[in-house]
Amino acid sequence: MEIADDLGLDVLAVTDHDTINGALRARDYALATRARVEVIIGMEVTTRRQDHVVGLFLERPPSIFRSVPDTVDEIHAQGGLAVVAHPFLGLPSSISPDRLRDALRRCRFDGIEAENPYMHKGARDRLAAFLRDHSEGVGAQVGASDAHFADLAKAVTLFEGQDAADVRRALEERTTVPAVGRVRHPRPSLRAHLQNQYRSLLRLPVMRAGTVWRQWREA
Repeated sequence: MEIADDLGLDVLAVTDHDTINGALRARDYALATRARVEVIIGMEVTTRRQDHVVGLFLERPPSIFRSVPDTVDEIHAQGGLAVVAHPFLGLPSSISPDRLRDALRRCRFDGIEAENPYMHKGARDRLAAFLRDHSEGVGAQVGASDAHFADLAKAVTLFEGQDAADVRRALEERTTVPAVGRVRHPRPSLRAHLQNQYRSLLRLPVMRAGTVWRQWREA
């Protein structure tokens, strides 16, 4: 929260992988400390084919390892907004144009990341071509820093207003503007990289296994 406040951010969407616990803690901390920034409860949902969908304005965590359309439907069912995360990067966690085109036959998104620190020229070109034909189905264009090392605001979403309600309105009206953040952060230390790898390779798989077990028992 201190970094977000120092950067002058109005709203911060916390979207950890496959859990909303961190977002809930961030919201409670922001309220307790009377931080300037307002927190949106979100989650980066891993789907069946490892494509990622960001849910915003969530009340509970969506199920993981379901199809993209089913994931979007579950986000919408609880009043949330669904955003395509870091598209067309050519990675397992990044949806391809063909898979997104197929998903659009069954669902509609509220937004798509059009600015992200990890987007290279090839991804940008593929996204521009895709949006020429499918902009209606993917919703508003947003910027996301995809921060793993507290490196906030490398990419941002500009909107008219100051609070989370204004963000939601801008997304629904498709008036958001993705932009590159003009900030510099120190390079992550070796310790920070090791901690990130520990979370990704050990803690996250264990957490996902527990989540899948609970989903199976509740089905």
